[in-house]
Amino acid sequence: MKKLILFIGLATAWGNVAVAQDCTGNRYHQPIFTNTVAVPNVQYGSNLAQDETTPVNLFLDIYYPDGDTDTDRPLVLLAHGGSFIGGNKTDLATQCQALAKMGYVAATMQYRLLSISPAVISNPGLEFQKEVVRAVHDMRAAIRFFRKSVAEDGNPYGINPDIIIVGGFSAGAILANHTTYFDAESKIPTDLIAYVAAQGGMEGNSGNSGFNSVPQMALSWCGAIADTTWIEAGDQPYVGVHNLDDNVVPNLSGQPNIGVSIPVTLYGDSLMYIRTLNVGVNSDYMSVPGNGHCDFPANSGEFVTNFMYDQLCVQGLSLASHPETVLFSIYPNPAAESFYIDIPANEWEWSVSVVNMLGQVIATEQITSGENRIQVRSSAFQPGIYLVKLNATDGKEAMKKVVIR
Repeated sequence: MKKLILFIGLATAWGNVAVAQDCTGNRYHQPIFTNTVAVPNVQYGSNLAQDETTPVNLFLDIYYPDGDTDTDRPLVLLAHGGSFIGGNKTDLATQCQALAKMGYVAATMQYRLLSISPAVISNPGLEFQKEVVRAVHDMRAAIRFFRKSVAEDGNPYGINPDIIIVGGFSAGAILANHTTYFDAESKIPTDLIAYVAAQGGMEGNSGNSGFNSVPQMALSWCGAIADTTWIEAGDQPYVGVHNLDDNVVPNLSGQPNIGVSIPVTLYGDSLMYIRTLNVGVNSDYMSVPGNGHCDFPANSGEFVTNFMYDQLCVQGLSLASHPETVLFSIYPNPAAESFYIDIPANEWEWSVSVVNMLGQVIATEQITSGENRIQVRSSAFQPGIYLVKLNATDGKEAMKKVVIR
């Protein structure tokens, strides 16, 4: 059974769950709306194609519940599969409609694809990695588009800009995983440093600059990542589904099989899940027997939305299952004159310390309950790596790295 049936079984009850935020009336739990509204071909950005000459306009199809009065809904942004050489945003219309019937706003995105050119044939590993960079830039622009729509356009899609979930199938899952966890210049492979810089750095040039591009959760159907160590303590929740012996994207580790030999090692959902367990990131994983690719039973869709519901309505998406782990983001990262700290759904008082590699505290800030964002001035900092530490009055703590240029 292929991916297009994955959400058909969502009407099955999930049992009694203690709700930590407003998810009343089975919202995000079961389909509660009969119809959805589709807004097709919304342009979210543009950039140059692989040839670095041809302009490409980038579009989204957006779905939301018909007749819904809520204007503070989580957004799920999905990316299609197709080995980064094919596929279409319309491939995921069924999934978006199913999510919208549960109360989400869902969008399926177009992203730039790879052409099988002489350059790809002569150096497929490098060209594949460049393609992932371009696609990540596009997904980050799409995330920024939605946050910009709230800040500047009156929130036309009725989303909560602090809860944006990214996911996808196959290549789309690889894209979502890298958008979520490939989040610092220190993670750029050596042979890509110059290319990433030329394409606009970690954020890229696909549009909507100045807005946060950090997602709050990753959904991975038959996906993978280039390096599992990119998943770090305090990172966003993750859920994966993968065929045990997938013959296209490895469930363990290996090269992707897209019809062209790609000498790049990817680490599939099973190894990503192990990494999340090792570093304390809230996660779940379903292993499906067989050597098919994205060949899942219908209940795999419910498995994923169960996890989403748990994070939104039980744990609270700002917290992982471990109470000491707090989800926050830093952007831009690397930074120069200043950077921002974002804490979605913040309910605590925080002391913020910026610490250099010698252990010296060089700056302090305060975040009050209900405050979701602060700006830290860093123009006087020496270039280097710093730790941003958050400590709450009740003992919660979190830490991330920031690079200052």
